[in-house]
Amino acid sequence: MKVVHINLTGTAVVEEPLTACIGYFDGLHLGHQKLIDEVKRVAKIRNTRCALITFDPDPWCVIKGVRDIAHITPMKQRMRIAEAMGIEYWIILDFSREMADLTPQDFHEKVLKPLRLDTLVCGYDFHYGRKGEGNAQSLHEQTDFDVHVIDQVSSEHRKISSSRIEELIQEGDMEKAARFMGRWYDMEGSVKGGSHVGRKNGFPTANLRLQELYVMPKKGVYVGAVKVLGTWHRAMMNVGNNPTYNYQEAGSIEAHLLDFDQDIYEEPVIFRFLSYIREERKFPDARALGEQLKKDLATTRSYFEKGKESALCD
Repeated sequence: MKVVHINLTGTAVVEEPLTACIGYFDGLHLGHQKLIDEVKRVAKIRNTRCALITFDPDPWCVIKGVRDIAHITPMKQRMRIAEAMGIEYWIILDFSREMADLTPQDFHEKVLKPLRLDTLVCGYDFHYGRKGEGNAQSLHEQTDFDVHVIDQVSSEHRKISSSRIEELIQEGDMEKAARFMGRWYDMEGSVKGGSHVGRKNGFPTANLRLQELYVMPKKGVYVGAVKVLGTWHRAMMNVGNNPTYNYQEAGSIEAHLLDFDQDIYEEPVIFRFLSYIREERKFPDARALGEQLKKDLATTRSYFEKGKESALCD
């Protein structure tokens, strides 16, 4: 997949005709996938390349001055997913205040026109340009490329959106979030050293060091899966502060890998959240905590015994 950066001072031009979708695409959920499907359908008919146009940084950083925005899928993760879906060009608009303040007409001339677009695919509610003045209608009014507008994708009479999926993750409803994304919720990072309290209690854990800012799941214990050293493993995972022992003010994400005993410190890992088991709570002593963890472990094993092994694959 080719990566192209577009800004208002450079001269980047794409030499091949493109069929592209445009948006931020956090989560690359079912609604986004419908846009990508349309891109692939049209590109095949028109003999053009499949492209996705997105923004960096997150437009809210520029427009609202918000910092440290958590995402469902950080940029690098989105790029891999999109490439697997068939996207050939990942086009990044280096978003700035100047770009945000462009009129719709200037956005066409300075941003979209250099891309040699054959067809642009957008959602029915896509807005762009100064104060969001540009929309699907203004895109239709220009004559440089065709425009295809995709209707709302809904479930349970509500739009499937990044914000709705974010709410589900924060509520611990990982199954519904997965249905709306078309895949499980994954967090990527590496294994960092811990206090070894879990090992002393018979439940050694891998502690996740995040390299990006992710939407944080609800505190508690989860059935999960961890990919490390190229293989997926069943796991019991915890998100929280470890209130019984080794309290951590900043919080932690850790996983006990079932039937696994290898040194994986500093190894890259993917933590996958499958099902919420219970809330995190403080126990009176190590024995009470250990008894509860045994129950959580049994719940985790039972989950995979019910035909959920498909979660242990890419």
